[in-house]
Amino acid sequence: MFEAAQAIIARRSQMLSDEQMLAALSQIFAQRGYLSGLIIDEAEDCPSSSAFRTRFGSLLRAYTLVGFAPDRDYRYLEINRRLRAMHPGIVAQILAGIEQAGGSVVLDSDTELLQINGEFSVSITIARCFQTAAGSDRWKIRLDEKLRPDITVAVRMDAGNEIAKDYYLLPALDMREATLRLANYNGLSLDAYRYDTLDVFYSLTSRVPMRVAA
Repeated sequence: MFEAAQAIIARRSQMLSDEQMLAALSQIFAQRGYLSGLIIDEAEDCPSSSAFRTRFGSLLRAYTLVGFAPDRDYRYLEINRRLRAMHPGIVAQILAGIEQAGGSVVLDSDTELLQINGEFSVSITIARCFQTAAGSDRWKIRLDEKLRPDITVAVRMDAGNEIAKDYYLLPALDMREATLRLANYNGLSLDAYRYDTLDVFYSLTSRVPMRVAA
């Protein structure tokens, strides 16, 4: 039933041009004086909020096109949604890198933890970049205190939250706080774990034959 409903919603939006969709959104704005995903979804004879998001890239862009500016800056919601969508691809790249390095890895579908070589666990998190009132870049990394992975791989995004800026390999044994707040430069206590690529991490996951080690 859900899939059938989604198909109906998709067909309705496909039948409308961009101008017609924006006209419907503009009419709702004129009537209500405000816009939100809930307001759009409750309106009759109007595409859903997800249809506007798909057609125009984000609800914020659709809002801008009809002259509506939310009281709060909701850009972070769109950024978070995009980063969540990126997460499976980043995990897949890391899995491929581990296997290419000669390591074995199992992804727990429930916890999303990686079990490397049956020896240690790894969590992968994406750190969104945001700006302070003064315009300085900041990142917040939350460590999973419940699952307690042996290593947290934090992918720190660039200022535009488009690509990875760098990576932090954070061992649980050395972390004393559940939340880390990072600036561009953080001193040796944190930046000792910073790397431009994941090559060092992949080398940790590789297995070396005993003859070579000897």
